Parts: sequence; C-alpha cells; structure tokens
Amino acid sequence: YELLFTAPASAREAVQAASRQAHTTVTRIGRIDHEPGMRLIDDHGNRAHALPSRFSSFDHFA
Repeated sequence: YELLFTAPASAREAVQAASRQAHTTVTRIGRIDHEPGMRLIDDHGNRAHALPSRFSSFDHFA
C-alpha cells in the first residue's frame, strides 16, 4: 500500500522525524494552495501545463 496525506508546512520536521522513526520513506509530491484546480509544476518550479479534467481524484463517497 501507499498512503497519500497532507500536512502543514509547519509540520515538515515532525513528518520527517516520524518517517525516520518508522523506517519508511515519505516523499513530498506537492502542495495545496488557494488557487482552484490542479497544476503540474516541473522540477524548476515552472508551471508545465494544465492537467485535463479527466485527471481528478477518486471520490470514495460517491
């Protein structure tokens, strides 16, 4: 299994410490901001392109 979760930037050190203590890898893959929609950002922080709407999250409660 893989787990996707969010945590505030202020908790970054605590998340990294928990990762080390649990001997598991945690990878930061993005961030949530005030702008609606999803965007793909490249390794240099530049917006690559808008993601098509078909790339939406799974609705577990639908």
